[in-house]
Amino acid sequence: MKMRIFAFLQAFAIVFCVTSCSPKSGGEEKTDETVSVETVENDSVATENVAESEPEPEPVFITPDLAFMEVHGHVKSVEYPNGRKAVFDEKGNLVDYATEYSGENEVQIGRDEDGYIVSTYDGPGGSEMFDYDKKNVRLNLTAAGDGAYYSECHIEYDEEGNIIRFNFVDEDRAEETRDEWSMDVEIVTKDEQGNWTELKAGEAVVKRKIVYY
Repeated sequence: MKMRIFAFLQAFAIVFCVTSCSPKSGGEEKTDETVSVETVENDSVATENVAESEPEPEPVFITPDLAFMEVHGHVKSVEYPNGRKAVFDEKGNLVDYATEYSGENEVQIGRDEDGYIVSTYDGPGGSEMFDYDKKNVRLNLTAAGDGAYYSECHIEYDEEGNIIRFNFVDEDRAEETRDEWSMDVEIVTKDEQGNWTELKAGEAVVKRKIVYY
């Protein structure tokens, strides 16, 4: 069960120069110091104008379906070596989804009123439940139930949105035991779009292939 959880988962300084000037006899003339001050002021204005004219970066493209697979941007597909794969249209909607257990069977998907994928059922693999941090449009929890056994994975992020820790809850309901434990996560590789392609969770390494439009 623990290994299955791994598979689901998933970026001024301004220097001011002040100088003084003194008038020359026979009238006021601009001294070298005065020119220097004006030059610095003009350069500052020019720099401000350039900064104002620079276009703002485009907002990150993210949808509830992309959040389900812990990706952003114009993603076409995400594929894991174990067979889990998601395919999206150009608007970021999930159009095809398979798990390592589904084979030729279609995975049943449940959504909440906001359109987030909150459950899946693939037959042999059983049911999965998902919860989200909707403010940041990202996964918050994955939960897997398999008969008497049940596992939860609460995902923890840093300020930049990188996964840094998995917090697990494992239950054996037949034996009435409950185990809570955590695992530090290190993102090993990101692609040019900022999506992770390889991460290390404890001793396990998780890789995935991402294709873009």
